[in-house]
Amino acid sequence: MQSVLGAAPVYELPAAARLPEGADLAAHVVRGWWRRRRSHARQLQALAQACVRACQALEGLEGLALDSRLQQARDGLRSRAGASEGQADAASVAALALVGVVAARTLGMRPYPVQFMAALALHRGWLAEMATGEGKTLTVGLAAVLGGWTGRPCHVVTSNDYLAIRDAQQMRPLFEACGLTVAGIEAGTEPAVRRQAYTADVVYVTAKELLADFLRDELAARGGRYPARLAFEHWLCGDSQRPQGTGRLLSRGLHAAIVDEADNVLIDEAVTPLILSAPRHSHGLEEAARLMAGLADRLREGVEYALQRQRRAVVLEHGARLALARCAQELPAMWRAEPRREELLRQALTVRHFILRDHQYVVEEGKIVLLDEFTGRMTPGRTLTAGLHQAVEAREGIEITDPNESLGQLSFQTFFRRFPRLSGTSGTAREAAAEFWRIYRLAVLPVPTHRPRLTQVLPTRVLPSADLRWRTVAEHVREQTEAGRPVLIGVRSVEASLVLAQELRRRGVDFELLNAVLHAQEARIIEQAGQAGRVTIATNMAGRGTDIRLGPGVPDAGGLQVVIAEANESSRVDRQLAGRCGRQGDPGGVVTLLSLEDGLARRFLPSVVLRVLRAASILQWPGRDLLLAWMLRTAQKRAEADAFARRRSVLKSDDWLDRALPFEGRLAAPCAIWRGLRPSVSAP
Repeated sequence: MQSVLGAAPVYELPAAARLPEGADLAAHVVRGWWRRRRSHARQLQALAQACVRACQALEGLEGLALDSRLQQARDGLRSRAGASEGQADAASVAALALVGVVAARTLGMRPYPVQFMAALALHRGWLAEMATGEGKTLTVGLAAVLGGWTGRPCHVVTSNDYLAIRDAQQMRPLFEACGLTVAGIEAGTEPAVRRQAYTADVVYVTAKELLADFLRDELAARGGRYPARLAFEHWLCGDSQRPQGTGRLLSRGLHAAIVDEADNVLIDEAVTPLILSAPRHSHGLEEAARLMAGLADRLREGVEYALQRQRRAVVLEHGARLALARCAQELPAMWRAEPRREELLRQALTVRHFILRDHQYVVEEGKIVLLDEFTGRMTPGRTLTAGLHQAVEAREGIEITDPNESLGQLSFQTFFRRFPRLSGTSGTAREAAAEFWRIYRLAVLPVPTHRPRLTQVLPTRVLPSADLRWRTVAEHVREQTEAGRPVLIGVRSVEASLVLAQELRRRGVDFELLNAVLHAQEARIIEQAGQAGRVTIATNMAGRGTDIRLGPGVPDAGGLQVVIAEANESSRVDRQLAGRCGRQGDPGGVVTLLSLEDGLARRFLPSVVLRVLRAASILQWPGRDLLLAWMLRTAQKRAEADAFARRRSVLKSDDWLDRALPFEGRLAAPCAIWRGLRPSVSAP
């Protein structure tokens, strides 16, 4: 049994109720020590075994008898307030066992003991770390039934729209058999359909869509009357007799959230806040942006300007300022002032060096579409702020759009801390366990695997150049396919996927390409990725929510082989990709082939260190592979620390706004933690 990295009590205060700064450290030490006791994991395992035994005893129930027991379980969960811990556990086990019976009959999936264990952990408000392929979709469905039975809003938060719709449809028979309604919401869903979907007992939705709708409701409430009174009247009058102005509200409110792929949603996505905005015309911006894009191409790095690569910042030197002064009269009048023209030039140089095509964005149908750094997926509707989006458009020579004016914004950290009940699952949570507890008061509970993992992990190899790395990857892939094994190759960008594709073509290796540009074929490509001899090149979009099943004869040949061809800035993303193989005891292998020319090394390792490491690789120094792998892991740690600092800065900004707006912040609290009322609106 793995050690427990933390566990929460059965009942605890809403996460929105923050401790004073002085008490925070003491609470962290005392509660953290208490949650690390192995007894909690043993207790959950015992309860999971009780669920299995109860499931077996209930298999003979049919028809009205089963419906009656389901209603009793539902009533038992609703009336357990004030019950002892033992009574609460007994009610949870009885309810979960019935849901397990229904799942076996409606979905054909009988829950494993570890799935019962994780579902109980979710119901208690923990973050369950489950290995890839252990059935997180069913586990979340089991816990969501218990959440839906409370009669309060239950949101299942997924990492992308595809999973929100897929999981809602896949779990629908289970929810309907348990007397619940379920809906899925994706980007582009019409407001009327969206409003109807939020009336369901369980709603599958992405964090972006849920937070955006929350902000829209907040704006609607501000445009009407006092937010707390508006929410109360909405609940009191019901849907048929709403007060004037409440018809614009979308959601029923916030109560329980089960976050699937919690590290992606609560950590990776939390680097930047979500901003609700509307276009605002800026006179002369198009002409100024195009002029600065041309000037940026003429300036020389290290002469007129300097780069701070780790911070992704540009420092203008005297030469750049002279060049700006010479062309100042060519700029529109409102952009000629020294601070404004310098900011325009910094943006143009930032785009030239740090915001790269096929890395951070693609051009589709004459528009800039940003890429999610952690999943590789396109994010339509998102834009860069502070004029950077217009600088990208100017560099690509396409139509320049109007900049957006912020109508409201909120960080994901602040938003999810407003849920009275927060839980989640992830395959890679232990690396961020301290941050989960520090920010969200979420304790991580590692759940053992149903079957032992048989994955063979080979030592990391680091090559001196990118070209040599791609040739080595292509040769390794050719050897694996000749042995009849399927191969999944993980890269970070569209550009890298195309370079590797060219190397494989030279060797006559057939492959499937899965990147942000070809995302429409994702389901078909993933479905075939486990067949013998199949090669799949994928950006990080293949690392989450996907399940690659092995074809006939593949387990005997050694299973799926995963090649990590570029190191990510977070080791969790690398571990997610490695987790694509070895599901449910299947054989598999993982090999990591990196380069000293990767962006991670160039950004977070000093140039002197890079030169020494390159010499060590070329001259074949003893122990060079261990040294190189250790230095790249050091670069990853620096990248992770940098990302944490940015997330912390976003959270501090939200906390500052709460303190700066004491009236709105305090009045928001009753709505944020209301537990039976329908809409919950609040001001940041």
